[in-house]
Amino acid sequence: MKQLFLTSLLLCSYLSYGQSVEGFDLSLYPAEPIAINKKSPVKWSTNPYKNRKKEIKEGYELGEISFAGKYITVLWNKGKDTVEGVMIDPRSGNIYKLPFTPSNTSNKCQEEDDIFDRYLFLPNSRALVTSVCTKKVQKDTKKIYQTFYYYIWNEASKKFSLIKPLKKQR
Repeated sequence: MKQLFLTSLLLCSYLSYGQSVEGFDLSLYPAEPIAINKKSPVKWSTNPYKNRKKEIKEGYELGEISFAGKYITVLWNKGKDTVEGVMIDPRSGNIYKLPFTPSNTSNKCQEEDDIFDRYLFLPNSRALVTSVCTKKVQKDTKKIYQTFYYYIWNEASKKFSLIKPLKKQR
């Protein structure tokens, strides 16, 4: 149920969040969303998270196209600071792992529920942005840094490519 809530919250925020993150324009990597008439059955042999079958099944059944014009995303919390997820191609049923790891989506500086400071993707873009927040304490000062990771989905190779990381002080 949490992954459904996260996905619904993400879908509702698209209009308010925009298509640019720290100067990176997601609309430069367009994808034309397809219409889903009938979803293919999930190919469980392609599942990278064998212990998340229930979350993936429920998210896929209720989900809609939410990334790169062709994929249904399913997300869940992994502990209190990290998100994991997959995207499923409704044409084939194949499952692909999203590039979410503790090193690029950890949320140690923001509120636990502030998921939008960790990642952003849109149904009409092949670009995906994740971020991690870190604190550095030196003497009596505390500095907070947020590193953004910009990925592009390559439809032909079915892989994400890291474009660049960008570290900013908050």
